Amino acid sequence: MEEKEYSGGSNGRTNRRTILKTGALGMTSLVTGTGFASAKLNEKRSRGSAVYTAKASGGAAVSDEQRRAVRRRAADDFAEKNGRAPAVIPASEQETSSGGVVAYAYGFDADGVGHSYVGVAAEDLTEPQAESGRSEALIHDQLDSHVADISSTIKASEQVTTMAGGTVSSTDNMQQMFSQKLEYADDPYGTVGATFYVFMDTLGSSEGDVFALHSPAGFEPGISAYGSDYKNEWGRVYHKWNQSEMGNTDVDYGQWNPYGTQGGSSSTSYSLSVSVGWMTASVTAGLSWSYSQPNVEVVDESSPTNEYNRWQLKLNSAWDDDTRENFIGFQPSSAASMNHYEDSMGRRTLSGNEVKANFSNGSDNYDLSSKNEFYLNSS
Repeated sequence: MEEKEYSGGSNGRTNRRTILKTGALGMTSLVTGTGFASAKLNEKRSRGSAVYTAKASGGAAVSDEQRRAVRRRAADDFAEKNGRAPAVIPASEQETSSGGVVAYAYGFDADGVGHSYVGVAAEDLTEPQAESGRSEALIHDQLDSHVADISSTIKASEQVTTMAGGTVSSTDNMQQMFSQKLEYADDPYGTVGATFYVFMDTLGSSEGDVFALHSPAGFEPGISAYGSDYKNEWGRVYHKWNQSEMGNTDVDYGQWNPYGTQGGSSSTSYSLSVSVGWMTASVTAGLSWSYSQPNVEVVDESSPTNEYNRWQLKLNSAWDDDTRENFIGFQPSSAASMNHYEDSMGRRTLSGNEVKANFSNGSDNYDLSSKNEFYLNSS
């Protein structure tokens, strides 16, 4: 797959809470798998776009304007190859605690699903690259690998229609509409990473839409990433549905599943079968969770009343425990119903998201956070 670089400048609320609370979307079932595909091929198979990129140099940042231009080129390429524009061009605004975006990539798969990579270096980007530490160079070195991953997803999607790609399965009545990988590096403190998968229901009701977020997040301390003395303290993921501009937002409690370096042991099992109509729901769901983790604890700090989900991955271990010195992570998911999106609405914010970590060397604590505001746009 070709890589191209850019360097230029009726309220419908009846039963919605019931649907969500009874597990109608089953976001606990978003686990590794093959995506989903229809049984019917198009006579002429759709084609994905090339992957377009922008990379900053000399301590600069990739501007919002450059990122919009990258997405537009990908959308134009998709339209030229398929005779139709992507239905929406999902993207995010980026806000970080320090530094800025130094690498960006975007492409559409054959189903018009957007796939993106955002690389953030946290050094002072007003300084020349040679003086700004190693994080910017690390992000640049990884860009080709991330472009190859997006290209592989796009190529796979050209085999059949409605293939989601990514690492998600068991998504009855849901389809992936966007994925974005974030890599946020700050030497000497650590690296925060997350992949945000955005889903929308396939029920086609004009009364409302159900969206879901699945955001596996990982945290690598400076002692592992950069050879410094900074270790893991905690990590958090936020799904801020209260930032939605769609109206009539109704939020699920969400679920999570830890992974990475863990103290003790953990096991999980689940089964889910879902059949949903917009105004009614028939759901069978069986969920069971069993954790024995004396060193790793997930604290669910969500508030459906205030329309947000938040989880803390908390360490209860000794200072020299492996969980403090190596990669740790977890996989939060949540869902929310809201008013139906129409093309005539133009750009509308879908949700806010944040991934945040705290690293410590015993005397100094450092927060590293990155906020995304995901939005839908028909043009």
